[in-house]
Amino acid sequence: MAATRTALLTRTALLITGVGAVVFFSFSSPYFLSIDNLDNLLADLALTGIVTMPAAFLIMSGHLDLSIGAAAAFTGILLARTAPGSGLPIAVLLAVSAGLVIGLVNGLLVTIARVDSIAATFAAMALLRGLAYLMPSGLAVAVPGFRTLGNNRPLLGIALPALIFAAAVVLASLLSRSRVGHRTREIGLLAPATRLDGFQERRWVVLLFAVSGLAAALVGLIRTSQLGTGLPTAAIGIEVTAVSAALLGGGRLTGGRGSVAGTLLALVVMAIVDNGLSLANVTAYAGQVFHAALLVIALVLEAPHRRTAPARARRPALSHESNSED
Repeated sequence: MAATRTALLTRTALLITGVGAVVFFSFSSPYFLSIDNLDNLLADLALTGIVTMPAAFLIMSGHLDLSIGAAAAFTGILLARTAPGSGLPIAVLLAVSAGLVIGLVNGLLVTIARVDSIAATFAAMALLRGLAYLMPSGLAVAVPGFRTLGNNRPLLGIALPALIFAAAVVLASLLSRSRVGHRTREIGLLAPATRLDGFQERRWVVLLFAVSGLAAALVGLIRTSQLGTGLPTAAIGIEVTAVSAALLGGGRLTGGRGSVAGTLLALVVMAIVDNGLSLANVTAYAGQVFHAALLVIALVLEAPHRRTAPARARRPALSHESNSED
């Protein structure tokens, strides 16, 4: 149960880091614990978290989606460009449909064409980010009248994106403990060479990628609504945050393991540090360095389990190891 011990140690380290960061930034900035700043912190956490929940399930199945940030930017630009001529309802439907198609194409490339998920979604990331810049010639595109999704506060003054994120966390937690989570981990426990041999396994993985694409589209719409503008630079680096959080939270690149609770903890710690650095007027690039460093740490922690993956893959799919540590 070395993996369980590693996950427990990682979560303990994350919790200590999070508490230490809260204490440090509370003393270093009088604004850190202010209502306005906590609201900003929750807003940033919500955007990242919406795409990280599907990413955690993809990693359980042994796959990654690196295209989520570019897909979010592309769908936001698509909405902004089509809304003036087609109207907001049609533009929103088109953007959501585009996110679904992106996810389905990624899933089909992985399951039918047998392209590695990292390679397939990296190519999709490059293509979609390029299109996001190309469509408006690299410029921001205003979207008049599209403000409710990103700015409405329908319950206790809490912003709608935060409520959507809370719902996503609850749903992901329930699914992780249900047949959905167990089935996803079972696929991840299969040997990579045979993981996608069965129709049911292929269909399941395509569905996971489709959900990831829809989540990316939702983030793109929320960000566009918050700013009132579609930006080709939107959601840059969000895929690094999502993958880092899922791996630090207990996921494995080889599949078969994953924890929604651990992923959420990692996300919260990363959001706290990002927010604190911003209040300290540290350049935004420092946050990127922090996320990249966390990803390296996650990969180092995961390396021993990658080396033991072939032996693990020979076990029956219904092994007890497929159970979540949530």
